[in-house]
Amino acid sequence: MIAAIRPTERKDLPALANFLVRVYKFDSTGHHADTKLLEWKYLCPRPSWKGSRSYVLEKDGRIVAHCGVCPVTFQLPSGDALESITMTDWAADSSIPGVGVMLYRKLMAMAPTSFVIGGAPVTRQIVPRIGFRQVGEAATYSAWLRPWREFLVRPLVGRSFARLLHGWTHPVRIREELSRPWVYTRVTEFDDSLQPILNHAKRSWTTCQRTLADLNYLLKCPHLEMMGFLLQRQSEIAGYFLVGKSEWEARLLDIFIDSEDVNDWKSAYGAVTKAIQRDPEVCRIRVQATLPILRQALISNGYWCQCREPLFIYDPSRALERAFPVAFQLFDGDAGY
Repeated sequence: MIAAIRPTERKDLPALANFLVRVYKFDSTGHHADTKLLEWKYLCPRPSWKGSRSYVLEKDGRIVAHCGVCPVTFQLPSGDALESITMTDWAADSSIPGVGVMLYRKLMAMAPTSFVIGGAPVTRQIVPRIGFRQVGEAATYSAWLRPWREFLVRPLVGRSFARLLHGWTHPVRIREELSRPWVYTRVTEFDDSLQPILNHAKRSWTTCQRTLADLNYLLKCPHLEMMGFLLQRQSEIAGYFLVGKSEWEARLLDIFIDSEDVNDWKSAYGAVTKAIQRDPEVCRIRVQATLPILRQALISNGYWCQCREPLFIYDPSRALERAFPVAFQLFDGDAGY
């Protein structure tokens, strides 16, 4: 008999880690099976969600399905806010058909809307059947900083030489004329000095709302070496960015500036590139962009499109009918960690 859906508790984390390793065939020593990461993702308090953000189905006392929740609040150009979620670590025991979809459907009911960025091939096949529709795509951009070092530190595979050649022929551009007006300052924690930007900035596009608690939560990610920065222009705080470093790669998990001018975004990405380049271990930068203005700014700084993934939305009331495109970033899910 299959038990009811219940929230994951701290005592469940070792069993959950083992379940994810078995279903996804992860390396048992890898970070995906790290209970500290699972605890941060699903149990560390976030003001936008009460209680656990992880749910399981059990049969005879063992986990047969799991799904995590990443909460997002859409800030529409009208000023309205709409709650949404995306699912993470969705896994089910293949010997019990249907339990994964049953759990997924239950969690979809917890918010007015849901979204999926990319996902495994099986996910992309299933979500249109349960009410999702494709509304666009998310592009992943990368910038080469040290292709030769990446070639040396990563295990040699068939693609290694192709990557090295691509890195040599697509060098990142450090455009001083773009980044010069912008000053970045590293911080260990974001404080109230950033609050005016978070509270009052408005966009002609939909954004994913951020709070100080959200940003400081991200800084606590145990898998990555986290770095937070304030961006200043003419001695005034104009935005921020957060970077996570994993061995040879840096990931721009979140960036925001108080501007809709593409030239300002070019300058901001230029400042990001300069800040990350100072770390001699970083070989490449990865960032997600879903807006044309941000893609243009990245390309101007020498970033290249690594891949494109479909973007699906579940919106039964059509509340997001005119909300797209949405400025999703790596923080809006778990693709960055």
